[in-house]
Amino acid sequence: MLIVATELHVRNGWKFIPFVRHSIRSTKQAKQAAGCLHVWVGNNGWRIGYTLTAWKDKSSMQQYRNTGPHKEAMQQIAKLSKQYKTLEWEAEQVPSWNEAKERLDAIAFKLLK
Repeated sequence: MLIVATELHVRNGWKFIPFVRHSIRSTKQAKQAAGCLHVWVGNNGWRIGYTLTAWKDKSSMQQYRNTGPHKEAMQQIAKLSKQYKTLEWEAEQVPSWNEAKERLDAIAFKLLK
């Protein structure tokens, strides 16, 4: 299965409500997506959002990523976020959030202007 973990930092307080709106819609889409096996969403205060998803295969994840509310959210990412990380890996089972966070912590942020 394909595991995807993300960390996104909200740009400022003015962007929080739009971020939450996109997050709710994208989460709902993921939970209903074909091939989605697991969805977890968390935060660290109001400025940092996390996701951990598991997919049957890469094709299922890409279908979700490139359509609907998630695609709309990604088109707004530079307005909503100042930096984010995303990481994909193959696994036999869904990892704990602590394991996923350790993996995320080991990679650099993508900085947005």
